[in-house]
Amino acid sequence: MKQMKSDLQAFGPVETFFALRGADLRRARDNRCYLALSLFDKSGQINGYLWDDPEESAERLKGVLYVRAQGMAKPHNGNLILSIENIRPARDEEVDLNDLIETVPGGTAFWMKKLLEHVELIEDRNCRALVQSFLDDPKIFEALKVSPAGLSIHHSYAGGLMEHTTNTMSHALYMADKYPALLDKDLLLAGSFLHDMGKLREMLIGATGGYTTEGKLIGHISIGLLMLEEKIRLIKEFPAELSLLIKHMILSHHGSLEFGSPVRPATPEALALHFIENMDAKMNHFYCFLRDVPPDAAWSNYDKSLNTEICMMRFGKETRELQEVK
Repeated sequence: MKQMKSDLQAFGPVETFFALRGADLRRARDNRCYLALSLFDKSGQINGYLWDDPEESAERLKGVLYVRAQGMAKPHNGNLILSIENIRPARDEEVDLNDLIETVPGGTAFWMKKLLEHVELIEDRNCRALVQSFLDDPKIFEALKVSPAGLSIHHSYAGGLMEHTTNTMSHALYMADKYPALLDKDLLLAGSFLHDMGKLREMLIGATGGYTTEGKLIGHISIGLLMLEEKIRLIKEFPAELSLLIKHMILSHHGSLEFGSPVRPATPEALALHFIENMDAKMNHFYCFLRDVPPDAAWSNYDKSLNTEICMMRFGKETRELQEVK
């Protein structure tokens, strides 16, 4: 049975398999060379450090996706790290990908059903035709089932993009009903469905994650715009104004230039989309972040994404492990 990251104890022995996300040769203050590794399984991520023959190990691990690591778990700045004694590439027959890839809480079938139910609520024929053109594309439909919405910040597991898209559409329905004089429900639903579709081509799908060349060069917002234009060209007499409004929603959904959007939200639907998708991302990040906080901690470590420490007085161990499914 695989020893999961979540089961590791301080000063306990470790001998298990991990997916390898990165391995970097570094220099310590005393000028000694060491190998820093980013290791993970579906229960979490852990940083590993190897001091013996780091250059040889770095060369041996080039291009390797899965490793067998042996060493000891040690506490460091409130988190566990892995002091590695031996590490080697794992053989295919030794690795069970189900141990390495975390999947969306509730399962992919649950979230696909919810997503399709939300799509059914789009009444405008042009918005509906556009969204349906994505779902009718076999590559997109299958990729949605397994794609994450991010590599580390939020929804960073198989099916995470489908969950994030569905939740954004759920919030869009509430917002449209709350502000009917300002928000076009069909436009907001369509934009909510489409806003992160570029991530299907931005990120690699699998245990090790990472970005595609296209993703590294132009990012998911630009890719999403290209995907949108590809589909619109296939829809007869698609309204030019609607096309422009949806493009603006995709381009502005990060809210500002410093966060990756080339333009700021300039329509009610674009502003609403920015708020609701950002809220869903932040709430999911809370869930994922809390799981790695020690059970007896009063405060978490500083979190770069949230720009703060988190007060833990309300969160027991069971609460921290919860992933809400609604």
